[in-house]
Amino acid sequence: MAAAGDDPETWRPDLSAHEGPKFRALAGALREAARSGVLAPGTRLPPMRDLAWRLGVTTGTVARAYQAAAAEGVIESHVGRGSFIAPPRPRQPALQPLLYEAADGAGAPGIADLRVPRLPDCGQAAVIGRHMAALAGALEADILDYTPLSRDLRCRSAVLGWMGRRDFGPLAEPDLVLTHGGQHAITLVMSLTLGAQPAPVMVEALTYPGMRHAAQLMRTEAVPVALDGQGMRPDDLDRVARASGARLVCLTPSAQNPTLAAMDAARRAEIVAVARRHDLQILEDECYAPPPDAAAPPSLRALAPERVWHVASLSKIIAAGLRFGMLLSPEGMGKAGRIAAQHSLMGLSQPVTGLVTRLLDSGDAAAIAADVQTKVEARLTLARAALAPLEPAWQTGVPILWLPLPAPWPARDFAARAALSGVVVRPASEFLAAPGEPAPEAVRIALDCRMPEAQLEASLRLLAQLALGPPPKASG
Repeated sequence: MAAAGDDPETWRPDLSAHEGPKFRALAGALREAARSGVLAPGTRLPPMRDLAWRLGVTTGTVARAYQAAAAEGVIESHVGRGSFIAPPRPRQPALQPLLYEAADGAGAPGIADLRVPRLPDCGQAAVIGRHMAALAGALEADILDYTPLSRDLRCRSAVLGWMGRRDFGPLAEPDLVLTHGGQHAITLVMSLTLGAQPAPVMVEALTYPGMRHAAQLMRTEAVPVALDGQGMRPDDLDRVARASGARLVCLTPSAQNPTLAAMDAARRAEIVAVARRHDLQILEDECYAPPPDAAAPPSLRALAPERVWHVASLSKIIAAGLRFGMLLSPEGMGKAGRIAAQHSLMGLSQPVTGLVTRLLDSGDAAAIAADVQTKVEARLTLARAALAPLEPAWQTGVPILWLPLPAPWPARDFAARAALSGVVVRPASEFLAAPGEPAPEAVRIALDCRMPEAQLEASLRLLAQLALGPPPKASG
């Protein structure tokens, strides 16, 4: 019910006290009224037509305001019942960590943790150490100062040369933002696209958990979009965009994580067409992707440089410990991205940008990447042979496999049984954008490229043997 003395049927906020379009002004007034107690939790709001008449605005304006307020958690709308002031949000629980600690006993005989990929050792530590030593001897007095926006220009130039191996559309230093890894780039894009007016974020129904956690940090909801054999479905993207009012869609077009689905050129064009129809921003995550190939379909950034934020990193191809990411912004948005990055961490440290510049300019990064790809391919060949009867999904150069399970295996039971046998994998339910929704009966297998080959092969054959056998019967 409303607070004493306040009648929602006569509530008439002064929209002129709020900046921006009228729908934003009304959403802001709802927020203030809820926070101040003028409209108490549980208060039923007037029907949109009645409030529009009272305020002298259109019904569409009120509808957009209610939608924006709902996205912020200020109000709750129920079909057939109306809209109500939402109860105060509970304190946000601590987020789940993105990285697993090593499984209990990992490294001991018989334990294989295949939840997170591990790059092969191609001598990266020695190469990086050599460049760090040279860098230490070349440091100058400007290390004493904060890093201005322009000081990473040399590193950005080196990164553009690295990225130029693929078609990203127009490439220019002003459009490039250097980040503290790919996850930082994802969070940065969400802050830039959602900051002024929070709204849901559309993600793949099965998605990299970092997408969901980034949305949670932004105090917004990750809304699932259905997948098929090529990844995100354009028809469902259109449906969800219409229903949710979301302005950002996040997807992995080249090696969908966890299913390894890949979009052809026609599917990418359909996704871009839907985005333009609804004026959506697109976050194209290609931290996992096959190696550059002239025959590969164009990136989404190449198809729609006016609206695509392309995220990549060195973590999956050089060394995860570098924590170096690359964000190619829509044309003209690079400065906004660099300012946002500066606001979040005052810019990357000079030793990091100096190290990456040396790795790229010297050709050592390219040599390491080639060695990594060769060794990953060898592990993929081993894995496909060990799992051959089950036909797992895979992608060239990507150290993960997606294993649909034969009926009647439930994925959670399979993962639990595999763990009891000494092999730890992740069931599909861990990748759900909306936890609690039905998940396919499948598991993701991440290749540890530093595990002895014999142990990896034995672990994968154990998984195949387990999957091809019947699930254990429940006791009792």
